[in-house]
Amino acid sequence: MTTALSDAVASELHGHLSDVCEQIGVDPVGASLVKYTMNAVFVAPPFVIRLTAGPHAAALAQRVVSVAACLEQVGIPTVRLASGVPSQPIFSGDWVATAWQYVPTVSDEPKPADLAAPLRALHSLDRLDVALPRWSPIEKFRRRLNAAVALPPEEAAELEQWSRTELGIPAANLLRDLHLHCDEVEEDLDRVAWRLPPGVIHGDAHTGNILLPAPSDGAAARLEPLLCDLDGMCIGPREWDLVPTAHGATRFGRSTADYQRFVDAYGADLTAWADWPVLRRVRELQLVTSTIDALTGRPDVARELAHRLRSLFSGDLGITWRRYR
Repeated sequence: MTTALSDAVASELHGHLSDVCEQIGVDPVGASLVKYTMNAVFVAPPFVIRLTAGPHAAALAQRVVSVAACLEQVGIPTVRLASGVPSQPIFSGDWVATAWQYVPTVSDEPKPADLAAPLRALHSLDRLDVALPRWSPIEKFRRRLNAAVALPPEEAAELEQWSRTELGIPAANLLRDLHLHCDEVEEDLDRVAWRLPPGVIHGDAHTGNILLPAPSDGAAARLEPLLCDLDGMCIGPREWDLVPTAHGATRFGRSTADYQRFVDAYGADLTAWADWPVLRRVRELQLVTSTIDALTGRPDVARELAHRLRSLFSGDLGITWRRYR
């Protein structure tokens, strides 16, 4: 299943994709959209192309390119930048793209335990030879909320209609309430007593950001899982990279047995920690603010976001969330 898009959004994305493909010598005709949440991800053999826009997109893409090259040098199991593309990132109007080597994967869905070994490898690093930002999640959430306030008139009108229809409140009230949640969580976060030392972290380590490479022809051995989506790489508390798997088991209805296998493989269980409720709230704010400024033309994402917000505001932790597609 891929992300449902309006004709206008699909046309815009494919226009920029065609421009990027022309610049790097790839035929866009066979390209297919894998997903579009914060980035539009296309498979365009022999590459994967990630497209995004926004005021911070170019700087972020530049950093991701540097981070990916550095991680390859030190042997961390992550996706690799596309070989044969001389200069990255690639620009198309106000959109920016990065190109990656396509990795054929097995048919099985990644499990939480598949994250353990790559995360342990990544967490062995105290630093990288790249200037990484400090982990500052609330700042990022507020930036998304402020971007939603400043949407162009047509997109702002769509956000207003969606908020009133789905949540029963004006968009201004929704954004105000989310800002208040940020203030409350920020105060709680300041009181968290981290147990692990800070270091290099992925920032969004869930099973959707791990690839299970398929063995080459004739090979029987399973290849090591690869971390992908390096946008959130930063210096921060290593516990944060353990939150998505714990949250997946508690909010997304995923297997508790699978989660326990991750705990056994990595060696830590955040759900047994006194500060777990705070980290859960941070994760939930991350997941409801990540698309709040980019709902136009994406009905499935908008529908799921409304579902998440209703349960967040009601305080109902038993409601199951679904992944954005």
